[in-house]
Amino acid sequence: MSNSIQQTGRALAMVLLLATGLHADTLVLKNGQTISGKSFLREGDVLTVSAGPAGEPVTAGAGVNLAEIAKVECDRPAAFKSVPLLLASGKSIVALENVQAALKSAEVFGQLPGSHWPDLFVLQAHILLAMGKDDEAVKLASAMEKTKLPDLVQDAQALRALIAARKGDHGTATSLLDALGRDSSRPSIVAAASVARGLGHLEKKRFEEALKSFLELPVFLPDETAFSAMARLGAAQAYQGLEDADRAIAALEDLIKTQPGTPEISIAKSLLPEWKRRRSVVLEAKEP
Repeated sequence: MSNSIQQTGRALAMVLLLATGLHADTLVLKNGQTISGKSFLREGDVLTVSAGPAGEPVTAGAGVNLAEIAKVECDRPAAFKSVPLLLASGKSIVALENVQAALKSAEVFGQLPGSHWPDLFVLQAHILLAMGKDDEAVKLASAMEKTKLPDLVQDAQALRALIAARKGDHGTATSLLDALGRDSSRPSIVAAASVARGLGHLEKKRFEEALKSFLELPVFLPDETAFSAMARLGAAQAYQGLEDADRAIAALEDLIKTQPGTPEISIAKSLLPEWKRRRSVVLEAKEP
């Protein structure tokens, strides 16, 4: 009787584990074999299963060298869904914490094909730059370049271009963007490059071109929200340059409302009263 109760208890426990969304990651080896587990340990270039597919502990097992692995199949981290919304509402610190937690989990798979670590690493750099932590973002750009992965190298290049443009070094930004070209369709690269180009157009008072660059983010890259405050401020300045005071002021007000805590807020707050004053003067001059 007691054995039956124990077996029933174990069965119920397994059902509960599965019901909570327990999932397994899978290593696909170059010889066609697969190895699944709930979690893995990495020592140097060797991966071992530390918990089986159902979460059962694994005390011993043969390790697999990274060179033997063709790819890893794993669930997309929840951070990719939650972070864009957090960034769009100005909650950069919470977003950064979520990404760093996801990075810690993904780090075991590193640069293996199928790993989400590279994209999380880039997202972390974007958030740091959006928070005004340029020095930390530069360090991550250097780390991206050292991986020699083509996508990450280009991500680093676009990131450096944006950093230069935001500092007013448009010569360096233009050189980096010219070398980067426009062939990449990777959203993170396009987002950073678009904002950098927009800042360059603003500097040269090419307001229509600037507006098109800044609007690429909300129109074509809705999930790339790390730079949304930069893009919104840039769009507002482009509208003002085009003498569209209503849209310029609305863009500033929307930025102040939705992106609290971003470096662009102080600029927006300083511009808003003056732009409203100018609009009032223009409207008064038009009155009969």
